[in-house]
Amino acid sequence: MKEKDKKEDYDYLSTSCWYKEIITDPYQVIAELFTFADITFYRKMIKGALSFATKSKIYSKDSPGNLLFDFKMLESVINAAYIISKKKKESPIIVEDYSLLNKNLYCGRHAGTSEWDFFPRTLSVKEYKNPYLAFKNFFRYQKLEKWKEDLQDVLNYSLSKNTEGLELKLLDLYFNLTKLIEAAHLID
Repeated sequence: MKEKDKKEDYDYLSTSCWYKEIITDPYQVIAELFTFADITFYRKMIKGALSFATKSKIYSKDSPGNLLFDFKMLESVINAAYIISKKKKESPIIVEDYSLLNKNLYCGRHAGTSEWDFFPRTLSVKEYKNPYLAFKNFFRYQKLEKWKEDLQDVLNYSLSKNTEGLELKLLDLYFNLTKLIEAAHLID
């Protein structure tokens, strides 16, 4: 990897201020995300924030500070996915059609969560077999800078009673962000 690329990657990851240390490995960002909570939490958080962005109510499922924290983590995962997608990696595991429902491929380590909770519901079969493809598709949908703008808009509208001027495609955001989290979970 060129020295310039290493510097750029580090700049993206050094913004992950939600963690007590600077993380220099994008895979470690993903791993740390799932030490805080499981995939079910992140699906609900994304859905809840997007839902409150359209309401004239302020996000009330949890403390607003927690939503800010969660969005910092989500942005860090987007940064990590961006770095990983630039490397054009393929899945190291070849998943055959007959083993798609093998729970060892998708079940996580969190206790009290069922197999269904971990199952990647929004990924296509191709993305499930190769979660790196989901990262690539995520950035085909829109560029990194636009993702950051949209995240900031969702956060602003979720923490405000004002919904005027909301021009986000919320269903597209939901599916793409959920695919990102599910792909990150499979990679983790």
